[in-house]
Amino acid sequence: MALGALLSFAACRNGEDDQQIGIGRQEYVDTYVEILQAAEVAEDSVAATEAARAILARRGLTEDDLLEFGRRYSEDPEYLAEVWEEIEERLREPRQPDSAGEQRR
Repeated sequence: MALGALLSFAACRNGEDDQQIGIGRQEYVDTYVEILQAAEVAEDSVAATEAARAILARRGLTEDDLLEFGRRYSEDPEYLAEVWEEIEERLREPRQPDSAGEQRR
């Protein structure tokens, strides 16, 4: 389901390479993992949406930044599948407490 959502973000590729202005793979993965982790513990979809917005704001990103990453690689589904595999792998990792005592993966 989530892979389908990721791929649906990818409507059209503009043909530019990794040097294009925009977020890179690691920033995309880190952000997406954090958003999905927040959604796991959110009380409802409203809280999950608010958490996602707060995460994006803290990182200085927008929803469009995430969508653009998907569009950039829309004609490379193998690459997007690798990105999603990395996200899933990170979500399976046990969470470790950070310096503030919160659970992190």
